[in-house]
Amino acid sequence: MCSNTAYGPTAARSSTSGAIVYSDYRDNFVVWPGRGSALHDFVNQTYAGQRHKLRHTRSSNSEDALTWLCFDTLNCVTGEPRNAAMANLWWLAFDDIPAPPGFRSGQIFVGKRYGEPREETEVDASIEGDGFLVFIEAKLYSPMSLADEENRKPHDQLARKLRVGLKEAQRTGKTFYLIILDIAPKEILRGLKPGASLADARGSTKPKPGGFAAKWLTAYWFSRYKGGASVTPLREVLHDIPDVDARTVAANMGWLTWSDVFKTVLRATIAAGSDRTVPPTRSLHQIANLIYKIVDKRPRLASILSSLIQLFRK
Repeated sequence: MCSNTAYGPTAARSSTSGAIVYSDYRDNFVVWPGRGSALHDFVNQTYAGQRHKLRHTRSSNSEDALTWLCFDTLNCVTGEPRNAAMANLWWLAFDDIPAPPGFRSGQIFVGKRYGEPREETEVDASIEGDGFLVFIEAKLYSPMSLADEENRKPHDQLARKLRVGLKEAQRTGKTFYLIILDIAPKEILRGLKPGASLADARGSTKPKPGGFAAKWLTAYWFSRYKGGASVTPLREVLHDIPDVDARTVAANMGWLTWSDVFKTVLRATIAAGSDRTVPPTRSLHQIANLIYKIVDKRPRLASILSSLIQLFRK
C-alpha cells in the first residue's frame, strides 16, 4: 500500500511486520511546536557509529516514536495539567506508594544515556529531580532482551536497567525507581505462557523465545525480580553493588500500559489547550489572511499588525 502525497505522507506497508513504513520519519511522529530540531537530534543519535533510530523510527511499530510522542509532549505541557498528569502516571504505576517530593515538576528526558562505558544504557524515558531518578523502559511489540554471555551481555535488559539506574542514583544521592511500560498489564502478558519455567525464560530451551509470542518474558522477569516472599533473584543480579536494599528496589518497581499513558497525556494536552501559545486552526487562517493583506495593501500595515498582535494575545 502506498499513499498519494497529495492526500498524505508517502508510505508503504511492510509485508513481513504489517507496519506502515514512512519515507520521512517526521510523518511517524507527533511533534510539539518548536521541537522539530530536538526531534532531529533524537533520531540522528549514533550508537556504535550507526544511526539506528533514523531507520527504525520510520516504522509505525517504533517504540521510540511512541515514547517521544508521549513523554516529550508531556514535558512541554505546563502548570496544573502537567502536575495532574504526572500524579496520575505515578498512581497508575505504583498504586499505593507515594511519589517522591517534586516528582510532578521533574524534568523528563527521552533517549538519555546513563552509566559507565562498561555498563552503559540508553533509557527510553527518564524523569529526574532533587532526590529521585526514574527510568521508564518502554516495550511495544518486542520482548525484552535476555542475557547473552557469548556476546558480552551478562545481564538481561531489565537487570541492566536496574543496575545502571541504581549506580547512577547512588552516585548522585537519589532514590531510584524503574517503570516498565508495555502494551498490556503484566498479568495478561504472563498468561501468554503460563507454564513457563526458568529455563524457558533464560532461553535455555529450544526454540529460543522471540518475537511477539515472547512478550511474556518481560512480565516473567519483572515478577521474578519484584518478588513476593523472596527477593533472592534480585539480590543475585545486584550482588556487586554495595549498600543496596533489594526489598526497597523491588518496591520501587512499577508497571504502566500504553493505554494508561496515551489517555493521561491526551487529557493533559486538552486541559492545557487554553494556555497554549500556538493559536487554534481558525486563528491560523485569520493570520494567513492578514499576512496576505499586508503584502497586498501596504498603506494599512500599522492597523493590520495591530490586529495580528491582538490575535496572539487571545
